[in-house]
Amino acid sequence: MTFFNPKEDVLDIELTQFGKELLSRGEFKPSHYLFFDDDVLYDIAAAGPSSEDQNTAIDRIQNETPKLRTQGNYKELTEKLSTGIPQNTRENNFSVINALGTSDLVSDKFPRWDARMYGEDGPTIINSVAYMTSSYGTIRIPQNDIAVNFKTAVSVEGQPSVINEDPNLSSTVQEDGTYISVEPKIVLMQLLEDYAAYEKENFDIEVFINEAETISSAGVEVPVWTPLKFKKEVESIVDGILIDPVPEECVELDPTFVEYYFDLFVDSEISAESRAQMEDLNAQSLYNAQDSSGDPGSSIGMADIYDQVVVDPACPPDDCPES
Repeated sequence: MTFFNPKEDVLDIELTQFGKELLSRGEFKPSHYLFFDDDVLYDIAAAGPSSEDQNTAIDRIQNETPKLRTQGNYKELTEKLSTGIPQNTRENNFSVINALGTSDLVSDKFPRWDARMYGEDGPTIINSVAYMTSSYGTIRIPQNDIAVNFKTAVSVEGQPSVINEDPNLSSTVQEDGTYISVEPKIVLMQLLEDYAAYEKENFDIEVFINEAETISSAGVEVPVWTPLKFKKEVESIVDGILIDPVPEECVELDPTFVEYYFDLFVDSEISAESRAQMEDLNAQSLYNAQDSSGDPGSSIGMADIYDQVVVDPACPPDDCPES
């Protein structure tokens, strides 16, 4: 590693090995950026028994603190030379952490998460911690354990099931013709971030599958979080232009897809029947806002400027002169 030369260097950009691989395949498409201040010591008292006034701290941070050049590699050399593998957990989640965020300008409180589960005999949050730990370090990502109870029954092949089963969830048929049938269940959750800037799109959803991996040298198992991918959605607007409807591409789902395990719906995709269970639905949603009738499943109607002609009250329709 080397340090910035403040007299010559202004900006330094370095691709990770995963980014270089995407660039070589023509798939590198950066969409957003984050700012970090991990290398800034705001309160010098955190480094020892010392103190300084505000003016001294500003000069120390801006002019006297050396800056390291960008680190683009977080893997061992053997991993660095390998290709065709997804970005690992360490590089994706633990290389740079604690990005600078935004807060609501009219609030004096820090942002916080508000997670609630709904539904009759539905899932419940049984445990929660405010951080995630691994062999790479500890980061402040809340972890919630949710318990879900599914209704099951022993069914016989060729005979009606006693429950409303989903064949995709049922077990394989045994030699005697019996199998375990499973009734599907909706996991309904409301997730909000309080005291933060509210925008049209507030969340990015990522789904991981947890699989244990054995380290041969140590002989122990460590959790490995492998990211899953979603089916590609059909876009109706491209570069700001409404295009003709495109049929959905038929994709064979395998264990690398989220839809292989379950269906995930958000906002207006959730049925009105399911949203009706959320009695205390927060009206801070553009998609789920309640109207005056209190029906959480209703939507806000948009006026159609071509629906009818606005008539001048001073000139009734029967008395209007012909043009």
